[in-house]
Amino acid sequence: MLYTSAQRDSSLQIDTGNISELQEIVSKPKIWDYIVDSLTPIIALITVLIARPLLKKKLIENHVTKRIEEIHKSNSLIRLYCQKLISRYTPLTYDHNKLSNKDIKNLSNDLEEGFLITGDSSSEVATLMYNLKSTILQFERKFSYYDKYFSVFTSDLLPFVVNSLQKIVTYSTQVVPVPITTEIRSVDLIVESLGQFVTDGKISKFKNFKLGVNYDENSASRLIYIDMINHTNKPYLMECASLTTDATRSIAKLLYVRKIYAPLNWASKKNPNSGFLRRKLVLVGFIENKNVNMDTEKSTETVALYYSNLSSVSHKPKLTDSTFVNDFMDDWLKVNNYALPKPLKFNYETDEMIKAEFDRESLQKAFNSYKGKITKRLKIKSSRQ
Repeated sequence: MLYTSAQRDSSLQIDTGNISELQEIVSKPKIWDYIVDSLTPIIALITVLIARPLLKKKLIENHVTKRIEEIHKSNSLIRLYCQKLISRYTPLTYDHNKLSNKDIKNLSNDLEEGFLITGDSSSEVATLMYNLKSTILQFERKFSYYDKYFSVFTSDLLPFVVNSLQKIVTYSTQVVPVPITTEIRSVDLIVESLGQFVTDGKISKFKNFKLGVNYDENSASRLIYIDMINHTNKPYLMECASLTTDATRSIAKLLYVRKIYAPLNWASKKNPNSGFLRRKLVLVGFIENKNVNMDTEKSTETVALYYSNLSSVSHKPKLTDSTFVNDFMDDWLKVNNYALPKPLKFNYETDEMIKAEFDRESLQKAFNSYKGKITKRLKIKSSRQ
């Protein structure tokens, strides 16, 4: 088809108009894309700020769930191991065979292996296994020394070990650490004064999620264990437990519930300002006795106190019942005028451990006289609160 010149010009104008409209249409999305591109980071930031607490909560919940699963698994492993040891040692508790150094070493190794299994166990399980293995390890180190005085037999030591293992089995079955709250708190890795010199000086931890060995001297675990040790009536175990754990406050509490008091730290009046030269004795345990006179049928109650030198410094000369009372003072309660009565019986159990037996009534009088100070020292709250 042939077009005139005018028709071709008209056609070109129409095409030009269409192109202008297309350019306008194309330019509009570019402006919108720019706006969208500008808003995207802002929206993403808002989304992160809103989602962050939820994400943090979810991560914490996942961590707690995983941790509890690990604790259950570890508790199951230590339960099976303790049951194996109970089966091995229970028959020996009925024997009266003298224990050898090798026997004690094998027992110590068994308990050490058990403690390694408790790495992910609940706090009660790990703490009791730690205290048990530490006491027997200390006994192993001093076995030759003790053997000269006590001649330890299977029926003396193994019932305590088996009872402790049975309690660990109970804890591993019934105790599950669930935090009261999943709140996280920041704690210092080093002392505050040095914090200015380092980076990453803080860590985050659960506020109420106790795991691993509990070393708190006021904990229930410590009190339960020292009570178990004291019930053995074995002075060498009392001393070993005190060498590996700070048993002083626990013993003070055991005395408190019995309404009796004896000095926890019995220190020489000489060299009061010298930590090295001053002679110190620590109450490591006590045994309550009830004696009945067959002729008169009258009964008397006494308490045998076991004091030991827990330091590495040997003290000479040996004490007598008189010097034990007159040359020493209460270094725990800090009562200057406290007068310990002369013991009914006094003797050395070993070169470093003394047994002093007193009438129970005299220790009850001491408790009544200083109950307020003892309560304050132990930070015991009134039952009325």
